[in-house]
This record gives sequence, C-alpha cells and structure tokens, in this order.
Amino acid sequence: MKLVTIKEVSEFLKVKESTLYSWASSGLIPSYKANGLIRFDIEEIQDWIKKSRTLPTIARRTIKKVTTRVHDLNSLVKKAIDDVTGKRYNPSNGKPGPGQGLGKEVV
Repeated sequence: MKLVTIKEVSEFLKVKESTLYSWASSGLIPSYKANGLIRFDIEEIQDWIKKSRTLPTIARRTIKKVTTRVHDLNSLVKKAIDDVTGKRYNPSNGKPGPGQGLGKEVV
C-alpha cells in the first residue's frame, strides 16, 4: 500500500483538488482519513479507474428504443383521447383529423 496526497491524485487524474475532496466525502472515490488528512492508495485509485470504464453503446439500438417509446406513447395518447371523445387524434399536430371535431353537423 502506497498512500499519496490529494495533490498527487489531483495531478494524476487531472481534476481539481476541490473535486477530489467532494468525491472523497461522498464516497465516490476510495480514500482514507487519518487525523483530518485525506490520503489515497494509488493502487486502489488505479483499480477504481479501471472499474469506472464505460463501454460504448450501439447508437442504432438506442435510437430504435427511443423511437419505439415515442410511438407507444403516441398510440396510448391517441387511444385515450378516442375513448374519451370518440374522435380520432393526430399526434403530429395535436388536432383531430379532417372531417372530425367540432363543426356543422348535417341533419
């Protein structure tokens, strides 16, 4: 175990010391506190960095999920409005379709 100061970790991670104080106090980064001094084990910091690695996501898959959710939401809104009013709803402009809605009724 090799303990290093906040200044050394700040230079190593290229972040401000104030950021490290915040991370350490909230438990986001592994640290030790002895007599009011914060110290870091450099090996634990390196492991923490490796575990924090994010993997790239496939953009195509994400877009498909979002599109599906928007479509499902529009379908739910349309169905709810149809059930309540008996009129068809166009989600693209938020208005009833042609020949629908309020107007003169032919008797």
